[in-house]
Amino acid sequence: MSEARLIEQASGELQLSGDLQVAAATRLYAELPVTATTYEVNLSAVEAIDSAGIALLVDWQQRLQSAGGALTLVDVPDSLVRLARIGGVAKLLGLNTEQAEMNEP
Repeated sequence: MSEARLIEQASGELQLSGDLQVAAATRLYAELPVTATTYEVNLSAVEAIDSAGIALLVDWQQRLQSAGGALTLVDVPDSLVRLARIGGVAKLLGLNTEQAEMNEP
């Protein structure tokens, strides 16, 4: 797995990629922008995520909202949606859980 990275693709458009687990979540926390901007974050390149990665996204969403901004997640892997649903935070993150439910075995 590769190291987690946050890449700015355009103004307000970011991509998270790599291994978004506990070590990476701790490191990325300080890198996340918290402004009165709505950020669209593409997650298609996230290779792995655990509860620390989910907690990072929830915390980022809450900090952005407090600053007058917002977080929109796009191209979210089904595994991330399932983990967020199990943790009870899928709706908080604005995730469509119906697609992940249809793809479950």
